[in-house]
Amino acid sequence: MKYFVLLIVIYLTASSQIDPNTYFKERIELQNNSWKLDGKCLETENEDGFILSAYSESTVDIASRWGYFISFTENSFQTSYRARCGVDCFTSVSGTYQWLAPNKLELFVSNISRRKYCNKASESPNKSFGIYMVSVENDKVLFQRI
Repeated sequence: MKYFVLLIVIYLTASSQIDPNTYFKERIELQNNSWKLDGKCLETENEDGFILSAYSESTVDIASRWGYFISFTENSFQTSYRARCGVDCFTSVSGTYQWLAPNKLELFVSNISRRKYCNKASESPNKSFGIYMVSVENDKVLFQRI
């Protein structure tokens, strides 16, 4: 019985020394990267998900310079839309995100800006647009709403 109690004390002592942030060290790294989106992103509250692909401004393929893009900083994000011509609705979404687990985050949208030829006006929802599971498949990062 003494050994059993001793083992419990050793376990509790050792486990109290574990860094609580260790849990979040294995999360997918989104910061300081440019990502191309597979379509519109976070312009409405009911997005089922979206896919990010790595993107570099120095790419030779001119067609890849157009479309929807997203960038992340330490706790915020910004989307943008680029088109070949100016006759379009240029939308950008900004907000913050919070990691809830290594592969789960919540996105908060603070501003949806619409410029040029848009059917809707800009808005400032200032609320959560959902919790997403984040996974990596080949060279893409998948966001799936849960």
